Formats: sequence, C-alpha cells, structure tokens
Amino acid sequence: MIKEKIMLILAAGVMAAIGMAIIGDYIVAAIETSKTGEPVDVSAEVMTLVQTALGGVIGIIGGYFGAKGSKD
Repeated sequence: MIKEKIMLILAAGVMAAIGMAIIGDYIVAAIETSKTGEPVDVSAEVMTLVQTALGGVIGIIGGYFGAKGSKD
C-alpha cells in the first residue's frame, strides 16, 4: 500500500514540475514577445527536458507495475 502511494506522489510531483516548466517557458516567451514586439519561440531545451522527464517517469512506473504484475 505504501509503495503505491510513493509511486503516485513521485509521478504527480514530476508531472507537476513538467507542467510548471512548460507554463513558465510559455510565459517567458510571451513576456519577451510583448517587450520586443518580435515573436519569440519557446525554448527547445525545455521541450527536450520535458520529453526526457516523461520518458523517465513512464519507465519508472512501467517497471514498478511490471515487476508487481510478475510477482503476483
């Protein structure tokens, strides 16, 4: 029971951090666009970070439930 809660907290925390990074990057791009008047793209590094983090979370959760399923 405690392991499931830990996995839920881990997944929710990482997803919240990813969401904050995406929202923050779009806010920064919007502010820079409004200041300069020229369109500013979102950071490619942030999108790469999001892709890597999502892959990691999926791997961790999949590994946990895969091991749990083979154990039962």
